[in-house]
Amino acid sequence: MRKIVAGFAISLDGYIEGENGEYDWIVMDMDFDFAGHMKRFDTFFFGRISYEKLLQFGKVSFPGITNYVFSNSLATVDNDFVLLKGDIKDLVSSIKKQDGKDIAVYGGAKLLSSLLDLGLVDELNMSVIPVILGQGKRMVDILKERVHLTLIETKKFSSGTVQLAYRVE
Repeated sequence: MRKIVAGFAISLDGYIEGENGEYDWIVMDMDFDFAGHMKRFDTFFFGRISYEKLLQFGKVSFPGITNYVFSNSLATVDNDFVLLKGDIKDLVSSIKKQDGKDIAVYGGAKLLSSLLDLGLVDELNMSVIPVILGQGKRMVDILKERVHLTLIETKKFSSGTVQLAYRVE
C-alpha cells in the first residue's frame, strides 16, 4: 500500500508560515536533492487554502503528478487538479490502495490535522529551518488526540537546516 508522507518546512518554533502568510524565511539548501526526493511521489494532496495560494503563483503544473484538492466549498478546480469532496477517510483510503508511488501532503494545516486524526498519515518529514518566527500558522490545526512518532532519519545541511523524518505510530 502507498504511504502518505506530509512534508513541511517549519520554523524552530513550529510555524509553516509567517504572521502574514510569508515564506521568505525558508532557506532552499543547495545540499538537498529535491529532484531525487520528488521521485518518491506521483500524487500530491492539497487543502483548499494551500491550493488557492499555489494558484496565486500562476499556472502551476507538476508533470507526472496527480494533484488532488480536498474541499467541500469549491465547485471547480484548475484542469491540472482533481477536486475531492465528501468523506475524506474513504477517499484517501481508496487512493492509498491504488497502484503507484507514495503520496505527498503539500499544504494545509487543516488537511494535515484531518489526516492525522483519521490515522491516514504514515510519515512526517520536516525541514526545520534555523529561524524563530514568534507567530504565524502552525503545522497542524487542532488535533483530537496526541500523535506519537518514531524518529526514522535525520539529516543536517550546511545552511543549518535539519531534516527530520518520523513514522506515525
